[in-house]
Amino acid sequence: IFGDGDDVSYDALTSLDVIAHEYGHAVSDYTCDLRYENESGALDEGLSDIWGACVEGYAAPEKDFWKTGEDIKLTQSAERALDTPSLISYQAPDGETYPYPDTYQGDGWYTGSWDDGGVHINSTVFSHWFYLLSEGGTGTNDNGDCYYLDGIGIDKASKIVYRLETVYLDQESDYSEARNFAIQASKDLYGNNSVEVIETANAWYAVGIGNYYN
Repeated sequence: IFGDGDDVSYDALTSLDVIAHEYGHAVSDYTCDLRYENESGALDEGLSDIWGACVEGYAAPEKDFWKTGEDIKLTQSAERALDTPSLISYQAPDGETYPYPDTYQGDGWYTGSWDDGGVHINSTVFSHWFYLLSEGGTGTNDNGDCYYLDGIGIDKASKIVYRLETVYLDQESDYSEARNFAIQASKDLYGNNSVEVIETANAWYAVGIGNYYN
């Protein structure tokens, strides 16, 4: 069921990326079946944002496909941003406003029970990893770690994620396992010590998980 919006914060919830996002949940349900809470739930939401970006990038590349829900939001630019998560803020139960996180356990990371343990909030670390793997980037994360990535393109990155989702992730997977399994998926597809493997690992390093791969 797709809502018809409220004409205040949301237009009808039927944009291309939102529909792809929701069908992405169906793919997850019938493959890895990630438990919808805490880190496994954040991975589930991250996967759906990733597939939303992939579908929109394929079918409507003229759109800003690195934003989620930019066509349905009436009060801000998008629901979430894969390219720069901190551009979008969320209001927590304490009434304070925080940026969506781009680093594991960094600024904006949520640790309470609200939102099923922060599944929508903490998902942006995963989706930002996918953006960096696809497009590359340079910067310093919230841990003070500097990174530089060339990116491997969205097509190769999506193949890695699909193998990660359908072969390796399970109900209880967390961010650490997602990092290790993604590296293995990239090895399966592109060979040990390939550029794709190095970029996969270093994109995880950029979002605060694991060591630099060299």
